Parts: sequence; structure tokens; C-alpha cells
Amino acid sequence: MNRLIVALCLVSPAVAFVAPGRAQTAASVKAAPLDDMIGASEEFGLAGKTFDPLGFSTVHALIKDSPEHFGVWPSPQWLREAELKHGRMAMLAFTGACVQSAGYVFPGELGGYYYESGIHWSDGIASAWKTNPVGLIQIFIFIHMVETKFWPTGMWFGEGERAPGDLGLNVGGKKDDPVQQLKELKNGRAAMIGMMALSAAHFIPGSVPFNPVA
Repeated sequence: MNRLIVALCLVSPAVAFVAPGRAQTAASVKAAPLDDMIGASEEFGLAGKTFDPLGFSTVHALIKDSPEHFGVWPSPQWLREAELKHGRMAMLAFTGACVQSAGYVFPGELGGYYYESGIHWSDGIASAWKTNPVGLIQIFIFIHMVETKFWPTGMWFGEGERAPGDLGLNVGGKKDDPVQQLKELKNGRAAMIGMMALSAAHFIPGSVPFNPVA
């Protein structure tokens, strides 16, 4: 059963490996082709050719005129949003797993609530829910607020009014820098693979080379 779960988890993130777009206005984002997306060919040195061997980016256009199938597959705009969101969460998760494994923990002691030390990263949420439910609820509320504010309205159909991944933050004034966008993309991809490796090694010991136990 564990092998099946890990296999399904490995398959599903593949859809998100469609690269985020260049800095664009809302109007131009709607019509942005996959060829113009940052990182669409970076990983394999394809000299500008798009890496999409399974054709995920073309499905939406192929079925958009079909009354029976229209709306069952997202546009590349939605896929870009998904990759950025999953990549950012994976970077946070991988960093958290490394920090937790190194023995560091934020105590979070307040009014009798606290976070346990010495807990394996895979048991973090269960432990926090037991010892500090208030802190965990605060985190969930914050996530809900961000998701509600920046929900990708219209992106499923390629009609989003903002650039995918744009949450209005511009730390260091480099939000529209294509070099920084590519760095975020590549680190997010690596983090997604890293978290799946940690999960596989934990649930199926020996399944990940050089990491028999995680």
C-alpha cells in the first residue's frame, strides 16, 4: 500500500512541471504560449525548444472546442501557478525537514502550549496538533487568508488577471527579474523532487539511493 501511495504522489506532481511565465501584464499573460515561459527548456539544454514530452501543455487547447471535454484539463497558466505554489511549499518543507532533523526546534511556548523537540519531520503536524493546536490553527488561518486573497480565478481557462505566482510581493525589487524567476523555478523543482525522495525513503526504506533512512 505504501508503495502505491508513493507512486501516485510521484506521478501527480509531474503535471506541475510546466514552467512559470516571464514578467508580463495581465493582458499578455492570458495568451502566453508555453515556448515563452521561463525554464521551459532550461533543464535539458534544448536551445529554446520546449520540454513537454507528454504534451500536457497542449491538452487544454485541443479540447477547448469540445462541448463534452471542455474544462476537464487546465490551461498552461494554471499549471504555471501550480508549479510555483508547489515549488514554494516544497522549498519550505525541505528546509523544515532538514532543520528538524538537525535537532533545531522553535519552542513556541505560550500559555502552556509548546512544540516538541526530537520529533521526526514526518510526525510534525501530529505532534503540533497534540501540543500546540492554537499555533497550528493560526498557521492554517494564515494559509486560508493567502489562498482566498490570491485564488487563481480564471486561470483554469487561461483567463487569469494576474501573472501566475504573483502575490504582490517585491522583496529586493527583483520580482520581475527573469534570472531570479528562473532561480525560484529551478530550486522549487529540486525541492519537490527532494521532498518526494524524503517521503519515499521514510515509507519505503532503501528505495532512495544514498538515503536509506529518512
